[in-house]
Amino acid sequence: MQRDEIHRELTRLLKSDISIKVTLLGDRTGLTIARASRLLVSETMGAFDLESIGAIASAVFCGAAEQGSALSLGSLGLMLAEFSDGKILTAECGERGVLVVVAESDAQLGLIRVKMKESSGNLASQMDKISEPSAVKIRKPESQSIMAALKELENF
Repeated sequence: MQRDEIHRELTRLLKSDISIKVTLLGDRTGLTIARASRLLVSETMGAFDLESIGAIASAVFCGAAEQGSALSLGSLGLMLAEFSDGKILTAECGERGVLVVVAESDAQLGLIRVKMKESSGNLASQMDKISEPSAVKIRKPESQSIMAALKELENF
Protein backbone atom coordinates (compact mmCIF):
# COMPACT_ATOMS: atom_id res chain seq x y z
CA MET A 1 0.00 0.00 0.00
CA GLN A 2 2.78 2.46 0.87
CA ARG A 3 4.48 1.73 -2.46
CA ASP A 4 1.33 2.87 -4.27
CA GLU A 5 1.29 6.07 -2.20
CA ILE A 6 4.96 6.66 -2.95
CA HIS A 7 4.39 6.22 -6.69
CA ARG A 8 1.37 8.55 -6.57
CA GLU A 9 3.46 11.23 -4.85
CA LEU A 10 6.27 10.89 -7.39
CA THR A 11 3.75 11.14 -10.21
CA ARG A 12 2.12 14.20 -8.61
CA LEU A 13 5.55 15.86 -8.40
CA LEU A 14 6.31 14.90 -12.01
CA LYS A 15 3.05 16.47 -13.20
CA SER A 16 3.54 19.66 -11.16
CA ASP A 17 5.86 21.17 -13.80
CA ILE A 18 6.14 20.36 -17.51
CA SER A 19 9.93 20.75 -17.37
CA ILE A 20 10.29 17.82 -14.92
CA LYS A 21 11.20 14.66 -16.83
CA VAL A 22 11.97 12.16 -14.06
CA THR A 23 11.20 11.84 -10.35
CA LEU A 24 12.88 9.16 -8.33
CA LEU A 25 13.00 8.07 -4.70
CA GLY A 26 15.98 6.15 -3.45
CA ASP A 27 17.44 5.28 -0.11
CA ARG A 28 20.86 6.34 1.08
CA THR A 29 22.37 2.97 0.23
CA GLY A 30 21.68 3.55 -3.48
CA LEU A 31 18.58 1.39 -3.82
CA THR A 32 15.90 2.90 -6.06
CA ILE A 33 12.57 2.52 -4.29
CA ALA A 34 10.25 4.05 -6.92
CA ARG A 35 10.35 6.29 -9.96
CA ALA A 36 8.13 8.10 -12.43
CA SER A 37 9.02 9.54 -15.82
CA ARG A 38 7.40 11.08 -18.85
CA LEU A 39 6.67 8.78 -21.77
CA LEU A 40 9.03 10.52 -24.16
CA VAL A 41 11.92 10.95 -21.75
CA SER A 42 14.18 8.58 -23.71
CA GLU A 43 13.54 10.55 -26.91
CA THR A 44 14.13 13.97 -25.36
CA MET A 45 16.96 13.23 -22.95
CA GLY A 46 18.43 10.01 -24.30
CA ALA A 47 18.13 6.49 -22.98
CA PHE A 48 19.46 5.88 -19.49
CA ASP A 49 19.10 3.40 -16.68
CA LEU A 50 17.01 4.93 -13.88
CA GLU A 51 18.32 2.38 -11.38
CA SER A 52 21.86 3.62 -12.00
CA ILE A 53 20.74 7.25 -11.83
CA GLY A 54 19.20 6.59 -8.41
CA ALA A 55 22.33 4.90 -7.12
CA ILE A 56 24.64 7.63 -8.40
CA ALA A 57 22.39 10.43 -7.11
CA SER A 58 22.27 8.82 -3.68
CA ALA A 59 26.05 8.43 -3.54
CA VAL A 60 26.68 12.01 -4.65
CA PHE A 61 24.11 13.39 -2.20
CA CYS A 62 25.52 11.38 0.72
CA GLY A 63 29.05 12.43 -0.22
CA ALA A 64 28.08 16.09 -0.30
CA ALA A 65 26.24 15.70 3.04
CA GLU A 66 29.40 14.23 4.59
CA GLN A 67 31.48 17.07 3.17
CA GLY A 68 29.10 19.65 4.66
CA SER A 69 29.13 17.83 7.98
CA ALA A 70 32.93 17.78 8.05
CA LEU A 71 32.86 21.55 7.52
CA SER A 72 30.20 22.00 10.24
CA LEU A 73 27.70 23.41 7.74
CA GLY A 74 24.72 21.47 9.11
CA SER A 75 22.51 19.05 7.24
CA LEU A 76 22.16 19.08 3.46
CA GLY A 77 18.64 19.88 2.35
CA LEU A 78 18.88 20.25 -1.42
CA MET A 79 21.59 19.90 -4.02
CA LEU A 80 21.49 21.21 -7.60
CA ALA A 81 23.60 20.13 -10.54
CA GLU A 82 23.23 22.24 -13.70
CA PHE A 83 24.27 20.78 -17.03
CA SER A 84 24.09 22.26 -20.50
CA ASP A 85 21.02 20.16 -21.35
CA GLY A 86 19.28 19.78 -18.00
CA LYS A 87 19.29 19.95 -14.22
CA ILE A 88 19.34 17.36 -11.48
CA LEU A 89 17.92 18.35 -8.10
CA THR A 90 18.49 16.04 -5.17
CA ALA A 91 16.85 16.53 -1.79
CA GLU A 92 16.85 14.95 1.61
CA CYS A 93 13.78 12.80 2.15
CA GLY A 94 13.69 12.00 5.83
CA GLU A 95 16.60 10.25 7.48
CA ARG A 96 16.81 7.43 4.95
CA GLY A 97 15.61 8.77 1.61
CA VAL A 98 16.88 10.80 -1.32
CA LEU A 99 14.47 12.47 -3.74
CA VAL A 100 15.80 13.06 -7.27
CA VAL A 101 14.26 15.31 -9.93
CA VAL A 102 15.62 15.53 -13.46
CA ALA A 103 14.42 18.64 -15.30
CA GLU A 104 15.04 20.52 -18.51
CA SER A 105 17.68 23.25 -18.59
CA ASP A 106 15.09 26.06 -18.63
CA ALA A 107 13.18 24.73 -15.59
CA GLN A 108 11.89 27.25 -13.03
CA LEU A 109 13.79 26.15 -9.94
CA GLY A 110 11.76 28.08 -7.36
CA LEU A 111 8.54 26.19 -8.02
CA ILE A 112 10.32 22.86 -8.30
CA ARG A 113 12.09 23.41 -4.97
CA VAL A 114 8.80 24.21 -3.23
CA LYS A 115 7.16 21.09 -4.72
CA MET A 116 10.17 18.95 -3.80
CA LYS A 117 10.06 20.12 -0.20
CA GLU A 118 6.37 19.25 0.02
CA SER A 119 6.88 15.86 -1.64
CA SER A 120 9.94 14.96 0.44
CA GLY A 121 7.90 15.33 3.63
CA ASN A 122 5.11 13.14 2.26
CA LEU A 123 7.57 10.54 0.95
CA ALA A 124 9.55 10.44 4.20
CA SER A 125 6.31 9.69 6.03
CA GLN A 126 5.53 6.84 3.62
CA MET A 127 9.05 5.42 3.98
CA ASP A 128 8.68 5.45 7.77
CA LYS A 129 5.49 3.40 7.45
CA ILE A 130 7.29 0.82 5.32
CA SER A 131 9.97 0.37 7.97
CA GLU A 132 7.58 0.08 10.93
CA PRO A 133 7.69 -3.42 12.44
CA SER A 134 3.91 -3.81 12.08
CA ALA A 135 4.13 -3.05 8.35
CA VAL A 136 6.62 -5.83 7.64
CA LYS A 137 5.60 -9.38 8.44
CA ILE A 138 8.40 -11.88 8.11
CA ARG A 139 7.58 -15.56 7.96
CA LYS A 140 10.26 -17.92 9.14
CA PRO A 141 9.41 -21.45 8.05
CA GLU A 142 11.89 -24.09 9.11
CA SER A 143 13.04 -24.78 5.58
CA GLN A 144 12.62 -22.40 2.71
CA SER A 145 14.36 -22.52 -0.64
CA ILE A 146 16.29 -19.54 -1.92
CA MET A 147 13.93 -19.25 -4.89
CA ALA A 148 10.89 -19.07 -2.60
CA ALA A 149 12.61 -16.37 -0.52
CA LEU A 150 13.43 -14.35 -3.64
CA LYS A 151 9.85 -14.68 -4.88
CA GLU A 152 8.57 -13.38 -1.55
CA LEU A 153 10.95 -10.39 -1.78
CA GLU A 154 9.53 -9.55 -5.22
CA ASN A 155 6.07 -9.29 -3.64
CA PHE A 156 7.34 -6.93 -0.91
